[in-house]
Amino acid sequence: MSGRRGSLFITGVLLIMGLFGCGKAKYKLLFDRSGFQSEKTAYSEGETVTVIYDEIATDTDYSFYTDSDDVKLDQTYDNNRGYEFTFTMPAHEVKFFVSSRNTMEADPNAYISDVSDDPEDYIKNENMVFDYYEATVATVGGDESTEYVLYEYDEFRLILVCYEKSEGSEETRHYSFVSSSVLDDCMKLVEKYKMAKWENGCDLNGKRYVVRFLNDGEMVRASSDDMPEDGLEAFSAVKQVLVTEWGNASRKVDAGTWFCPECGTKNGGRYCNECGFRR
Repeated sequence: MSGRRGSLFITGVLLIMGLFGCGKAKYKLLFDRSGFQSEKTAYSEGETVTVIYDEIATDTDYSFYTDSDDVKLDQTYDNNRGYEFTFTMPAHEVKFFVSSRNTMEADPNAYISDVSDDPEDYIKNENMVFDYYEATVATVGGDESTEYVLYEYDEFRLILVCYEKSEGSEETRHYSFVSSSVLDDCMKLVEKYKMAKWENGCDLNGKRYVVRFLNDGEMVRASSDDMPEDGLEAFSAVKQVLVTEWGNASRKVDAGTWFCPECGTKNGGRYCNECGFRR
């Protein structure tokens, strides 16, 4: 009888363990607000947990996280169910958090571009699209030169920079905004005089002329060292375009000043003193 009682006792214990689990510890699943759903409120270590968040508002961004570094969330989104997360329950309770932001709220930095609008930032070799240069050479003390360079700025404007050096003095530099059509006018002359194909031409004493321009994405150089018979005519025509444009530009500026394209006021700061236009 005692053996039978012992057998019945063991069977009863096994039955209870089967009904109520093997005594494995359960850990709570907690949420910081409503909207979260889960099949159970507590899970054993190693169990797969599924959490759904369905309180989704329009024009809202959501961020979800837990208080546990060892919980790796697998997140998906379904239009009907909302956000769904799965993870493996660790040997401690886990709490879910959600933060939200209305995407229609005004962002004070939304219209602040990270692209500079300061012309000084564009006057560099990688933005150069056309270059005309002339200099006095092979004379005693002859170091005079003039150079007009076009730099990319925006879709409609270029920066025309004039570099000038007189004998015995430092080089000066001034610049002005000009229409992008100036480059078209210069390139028409390059094509007319076939400057991209100049080679083994005649040389010129006392003066040097150089034109550089983009051709198939690369800068091409045409100089008076290898120009054809009509070479001086080509240089003169290019110079005339640039000099005329420079003379017509009423907004000549140096490194410290600029002229407002809206009202024409000369300014030294970042904003126009008259109308507030940003430099």
